[in-house]
Amino acid sequence: MKKSTKLRLVGGLILIFNFWLIGAYSISGLPVLLMTFGFAIVFEYMVVKPLSKSKADGDQHETGA
Repeated sequence: MKKSTKLRLVGGLILIFNFWLIGAYSISGLPVLLMTFGFAIVFEYMVVKPLSKSKADGDQHETGA
């Protein structure tokens, strides 16, 4: 399994936990938006993309391409 897939699975688990928090504490409005879409966007662009990109760069250097 690719590193990016593993990271996205971790992000999905965190989102499920956020959904539980939203339901358990009856959170509504802007906090819900930030806890779902905000988290997903930030996680993708700040964690998954940079780590996947550095992995891809490392693969190119190893193969000599």
